[in-house]
Amino acid sequence: MEEGSGKTVRGRRILSGAPDGYWWAVASLVALISATMLMHESASWVLDLASLWGAPVNIRAYSCDAHSLGLVFGYAITQVCGSRFARLVREGLFWTLFFIAMLVDVLAFYWCLFAPSAVFVVVAVQFVGAAAGAWFFVAISQIAWAADTRLFVTTVVAVVGLTTLIVQGLFSMLEATAPLLVSELLHLGLVIVAALCLVRAMAPRSCFMSAYGEVVFAPIQSRGNPKAAGSMPPDDGEAPSGGGALTVALRRRLPLCTRLFVIVGAYGAVFGFLHVIPLALPLGVVSRVSSFIAGALIALALFALTLRGGKGVDVSLIWNRFYRFVFPVVCVAALLGPLTNDTEFLPALVMQACALYYFDALLAMACSVIARAIDAAPSQVFARAFLIRSIGFLFGNLIGSTVYEHVVLDTAAFSIIGTAVFVLLVAVTFNMNSERYAKTVWGLLPREDPRGRYERAREERCDALAAQCGLTDREAEVLRLLAQNKRPREISDLLVVSVATVRSHVHAIYTKTGVHSSGELVKLVECPQDKS
Repeated sequence: MEEGSGKTVRGRRILSGAPDGYWWAVASLVALISATMLMHESASWVLDLASLWGAPVNIRAYSCDAHSLGLVFGYAITQVCGSRFARLVREGLFWTLFFIAMLVDVLAFYWCLFAPSAVFVVVAVQFVGAAAGAWFFVAISQIAWAADTRLFVTTVVAVVGLTTLIVQGLFSMLEATAPLLVSELLHLGLVIVAALCLVRAMAPRSCFMSAYGEVVFAPIQSRGNPKAAGSMPPDDGEAPSGGGALTVALRRRLPLCTRLFVIVGAYGAVFGFLHVIPLALPLGVVSRVSSFIAGALIALALFALTLRGGKGVDVSLIWNRFYRFVFPVVCVAALLGPLTNDTEFLPALVMQACALYYFDALLAMACSVIARAIDAAPSQVFARAFLIRSIGFLFGNLIGSTVYEHVVLDTAAFSIIGTAVFVLLVAVTFNMNSERYAKTVWGLLPREDPRGRYERAREERCDALAAQCGLTDREAEVLRLLAQNKRPREISDLLVVSVATVRSHVHAIYTKTGVHSSGELVKLVECPQDKS
């Protein structure tokens, strides 16, 4: 009983300790994102085939593509017009026009559903709604600067959980039991609630207004590849000869953060592809709702548990959770395809939903942590990350639509799809040196104190020495720990290997670097500031 009351008190402390206007901004985000997601989901429920120039076309696929393209446009416009974006967010007149446009967009959407002759207008409506939702999401994400890690974990769980219950739960049931007019009125109500909550969030001295007025953020900068100056050999000690010279030159010119974008875009493409495949299978309302809600609940529980309740979360921890949980869940979802033709695809749908929600939650958490580490505007970090994710999702969606139209999705086809997804994700997840670059915030310039600069310089010296002496990845990892004065027993615990294995790596490091003791090794990787 005492333990339960303790948890309740901690929960109340998190809610009551939020900055002024924080939860009003979150409530506005939940309402508007639910409204924009609902247009996409309702179109998927209602639309099917339509006649274009005398030929039947899949208007549902067109609507889905328009929604994905709208997300890309919405996120991109916040990057192209960043200064104008920050000014508009503070203007009440702009928000008035914004919500009027949203109400008109919702009315146009239901008019398209009521009028079969106007069914193709829904494509333009989807584009506008998705773009507005992406724009609004980026605008509200700025409040992340005022939230500590534990509060932001709670926020992510609340936003994902509530939007899923509203869109997949409430409105899915209304689709099966109530007239379309009821859904339309409640849909309009979501937009109005979002507007009213935003008015409260924009009160003077609120965290939302402070984020766009009083707080000064640093521009996002890339450190670039440390090999660019020629101070370090190519990755893994490879000589830039033969066919590998072009690859090495490309690595030297690309910022390290490009590797993160490749990973995020590749996973977005897989989610976009898998999003389309279930269209080939007939699903009832109960099956669809139960699979999405079950997947969301599993994902949110996993998210809260694996991030330790928000304690000690950094980029390295997030990346660790990414490849330990997102990667296997997505692969299982793809590989379950051949086994679920006779069970309405439910096991795969649950796994897909779980992977998607967990991935988006981790991506939002990573954006918050990175923005805090480099002292950048959260809205710009969120916009860039989710723009890459949306571009990947759009390409995956287009590929999935093509497969859906031209390929018979039998057991053999599902097997090929699952294998292709597995190979792609293995390639981008485990061949980008991601663990190493996560520790340096993916090549972005972090806000560092003197100790942080010292530790980063020491790690860069270790990397340079490892490349120069041809150390393996594991030996380079042991070298970095030895430079921190870790003993073999400590290294054994950190790397989860035996002490004998650690000593074997240490012996190899001594041999390749030409030293005979840990003291000599530390001097070898000593930074100039060490001597002072």
